[in-house]
Amino acid sequence: MIAFGRAVLAICFCSLASACASAPISIAGSSFSAPGAPGSDVHRRLDEAVDHFNDDLEMRGLIREASSMQQAMRWMNQLSGQSDVDEPDALTVYLDTQAITLSDAGAPDRVRADVIHVWQGAVGIDAASRTLLEATIGLSRGDVTDALGSVEQAMANALTAQSVFETVILEMTSLHDADALAGLRVERDLLALRVNDLRDRADELAELRRQMRNPSIS
Repeated sequence: MIAFGRAVLAICFCSLASACASAPISIAGSSFSAPGAPGSDVHRRLDEAVDHFNDDLEMRGLIREASSMQQAMRWMNQLSGQSDVDEPDALTVYLDTQAITLSDAGAPDRVRADVIHVWQGAVGIDAASRTLLEATIGLSRGDVTDALGSVEQAMANALTAQSVFETVILEMTSLHDADALAGLRVERDLLALRVNDLRDRADELAELRRQMRNPSIS
C-alpha cells in the first residue's frame, strides 16, 4: 500500500512537472518595460549573454540540464529506494565530452583553454549586468527580477564548472609536474574571481529590486 501510494504521488509529480515545463510561470512581477525601451534592450543583452554562457557550458560537458521529466524520474527512483547508478559523475561527463585523457601531456593546456573560456563568458555577463544596473531609465522592477534570476543561474552554473575544474586539477596532481599545472592553476584562480564578480552583481541587483518595491519608482 505504501509503495502504491508513492507511485501515485510520483505520477502526479511527473504530470505537474510536465505542465510546468509547457507553461512556465513568470515571477518577475506585473511591471514590464515597453518594447524598445532602454531597459528592455539592456535586459535582452544580459539574457543573451547568460543563454550563450549556459549553452556553452552544457556543450563542453561542464553542466547537465535535466528536463522536468528527468528530474521527476530521479525523484521517483529516490522514493523507491533506487539510485541513478548508471549516471556518470560530472568529471566523467566533462572528460568524455571533450575527449580528454588526463595523463596526456597536452591535457593541462586543453583544460586550461576551457577554464579561460568559462571565465571570459562570466566577464561578459558581469559587463552586461553592470550596464543594466546603470540603465535606471526605462528599467522596471520586473526587468530587475528577471536579471537577478539570470545572473544567479549563471553564477550557479559557473560554480558547477569551477567544481569540475577543481576535481580535474586534483586528479592531475599525480600525473603532471607543478610547472605543467601552473598555468591551469592561474586560470582557475581567475575563474574564482569572476564568479565572485557575478555574486557581487547579484547582490547589487537584489538591492536595486528592494529599492524599486514602490511601483511609482519603477
